[in-house]
Amino acid sequence: MYSMKKTILLMLGLVAGTASFAQNSNTQSFSSIEPLVHVVATNNQKVRLMVQPEASKGKIALLDERGHSLFSETVALNEGIIQQFDIAQLATGKYLLRVSTPTGTVTKTFIIQPVPHETFVVLES
Repeated sequence: MYSMKKTILLMLGLVAGTASFAQNSNTQSFSSIEPLVHVVATNNQKVRLMVQPEASKGKIALLDERGHSLFSETVALNEGIIQQFDIAQLATGKYLLRVSTPTGTVTKTFIIQPVPHETFVVLES
């Protein structure tokens, strides 16, 4: 029963996150000056960042809600990237994934919030 509850809560978080991305893709047009970025929560306490190929280097960063850098790396985007972040040890709160390239910056927000006896991820914009 506990595992079923955990799975249902994770799925609700993913559906909410997917709905949020669907809304953003309809209301926010990505121009050639912004990298195309997607963030997905996985079922094993990880957040997956996906960046579409771009002929440049980019900087990816994971920040807490106060803007403190938890991770930062410069990467080649010629073939795009898929990078996972293990969030199991992060405290509850709001976090930012930021991708900056010469053509623009995109920031995606996710929240780790408590549920009695467990935590799950809710994706925002």
